[in-house]
Amino acid sequence: MYLLATTNGGLESVTAGELDELVGADAERHHRGVVEFEADREAVYDLHYRSRTCHRFMEVLVDASIDDLEDVYDRTREVDIAAHLPFEDFGVVSTRHGHHDFTSMDVSERVGQAVIDGYREATGERLPVDLDDPTVRLEAYCYDDRFTLAVDLTGRSLHKRPYRVCEHESPIRPTMAYSMLRIAGYAAEDSLVDPMAGSGTIPIEAALAATDRPPCPDHDPAFGVLPRYDAEAFAERRAAHEPQSPSLNIEARDRREEWLDCARKNRDAGGLADEIAIVEADAREATLDADCVVTNLPFGVRVDEDLRNLYAAFADRLVEGSVDRAVALTTKPEFLPLEPVERYDIPYGRLDAVIVVYEP
Repeated sequence: MYLLATTNGGLESVTAGELDELVGADAERHHRGVVEFEADREAVYDLHYRSRTCHRFMEVLVDASIDDLEDVYDRTREVDIAAHLPFEDFGVVSTRHGHHDFTSMDVSERVGQAVIDGYREATGERLPVDLDDPTVRLEAYCYDDRFTLAVDLTGRSLHKRPYRVCEHESPIRPTMAYSMLRIAGYAAEDSLVDPMAGSGTIPIEAALAATDRPPCPDHDPAFGVLPRYDAEAFAERRAAHEPQSPSLNIEARDRREEWLDCARKNRDAGGLADEIAIVEADAREATLDADCVVTNLPFGVRVDEDLRNLYAAFADRLVEGSVDRAVALTTKPEFLPLEPVERYDIPYGRLDAVIVVYEP
């Protein structure tokens, strides 16, 4: 089965590594924020409760070269739509990149018409359409002359972790936080410090991964309504999964009580009160002694303090301390007076951000 997974743009290689580790998939970049790979249905079930870098998974129905808009219709009509879709309302979301004489809305219209025509030909029934909140979501991508059509298997994005009961004013996406931990090479036996933890996302993702707990334990995937998928088999597989109980050394630090309190609420919502220590400390002054330091540095969009001084003091603590590997997300890597050994350029909302890796 040919699949797509969406993830954070710029971190496709990190997701590919996770997919290989979890299900032995040899994933490649399809386009920014999307990887493609082959796997069986059991792997789809596993990934929906074990993946920590992916947002959603999709089964590919069409992957072909096209010359014009009618090719979009024709390639979609070649699919046995009734074998893939139930009699439920559906909608099409399209993304187009390159030079075409048609728009994304045109692609959605032609795909939708082809799906309606194909289903009616096979069953005699007309599929209902819901463009706002469809039960079945189709994703269409036109990248230059490549047309890919896939059906969403996930529904609610997996980056929406249930432990996030308290939000930081500038929260990091949990899937990005876990990707940073993978980049750091973090393992359960390592000591980890986030010196600017905010609402605690990075330490919580570390503890969930180290104990092998599903990041979205009650998620109800969209594939439950699709033919050829078994929601009960998925639920049984997830219920049979056994978390681990290693002894962890994870610290979430911040100097502001409001964020320490927020981190405690999220930690406790995740059932991780015994796994994460939450400590009041100033990143400009506190000693760093850890195998891994992973943090989301302030961007300066909503903070008033001098970022250059903060970054310089943080860099001093890295160099003076005992740290094997440090990974930081920032929009101002030039403010850190250290030479990175790796960097990942990523879009971060409307900002251009970078994940930098240091071995001080």
